[in-house]
Amino acid sequence: MIRDLVFIFLLDGWNKIYIFYNFHNFVKVEKDGFKRVRESMATIFVKAGISHMDANVLSELLIWDRYMSVCEIAKNLNYSISGVTASLHRLMRMHLIIREKNGKKYLYRSESDILSVFLRLVEEVYNHDLPRVQRVVKEEIPKLEGEEGKVVRELDEKLKKAAYYLGTLIELLDDYNKEVS
Repeated sequence: MIRDLVFIFLLDGWNKIYIFYNFHNFVKVEKDGFKRVRESMATIFVKAGISHMDANVLSELLIWDRYMSVCEIAKNLNYSISGVTASLHRLMRMHLIIREKNGKKYLYRSESDILSVFLRLVEEVYNHDLPRVQRVVKEEIPKLEGEEGKVVRELDEKLKKAAYYLGTLIELLDDYNKEVS
């Protein structure tokens, strides 16, 4: 039995092409190039534990590499101004962006180059996340018995090695970053 195939092509103002098959099966979406670049970069930051929205805001600032207003960022990302503002405040607390007052407006910019941002994220894991996990493991080891106790003690040893290697990696990246800057 041969079915009738109906394809509908829709173009919008952002050079996106939507192709639908029988109105229900979404076949293909092509995004504009700049958005694909930003989202690809944001994916790295999401893997490092930054929320999707914060990762997109940070990527936008890193790509443009200049001071930008909240309104400009919100427009480029199609996000609300309040959402972008909250995201910028979280990124400032992580020391990934800086803010400068320009008249009545604040302008934001990435604090450093891409390598420095990656280095700060790794340092954040090393200085805060890893010690927190190690502390919880140490607190729970005496309470655990049997197989659970055994695997958590093994995890404790793995975390010690990870902390050592991560510290070494940070030193190497920091030295490299100083040389290329």
